[in-house]
Amino acid sequence: MFKQKEWLFQGESGKEYTFGIYAKTRPIPKHSGLYILSYTHPRGHRSGFKVNMLYAGETENFSKTIAAPPQADCLWDENWNCIYLLINDNPDERRNILSDLIAGNKISCQN
Repeated sequence: MFKQKEWLFQGESGKEYTFGIYAKTRPIPKHSGLYILSYTHPRGHRSGFKVNMLYAGETENFSKTIAAPPQADCLWDENWNCIYLLINDNPDERRNILSDLIAGNKISCQN
């Protein structure tokens, strides 16, 4: 059976960013980069799944940030069940990508 390991998110600019998919129960790396916390809903056997973005952020350490996520109450209320990670060590580039993603997507728990 094929398992999806990556997901493309598109920013307002039209640029697509490839994120790795992590279950909440999977160990999270300590790398820096961008993360998206979501409710990912299966659509059926062949239809794949739908990703509802709940929160997007950038961090120096994925595992530390996700252990105590921003907007935790909203995330739990919205059924947060999946983590998407994009490793990136450049703080300026991360901020630009994050701005593009936030501007181009409806994100439920974003400030």
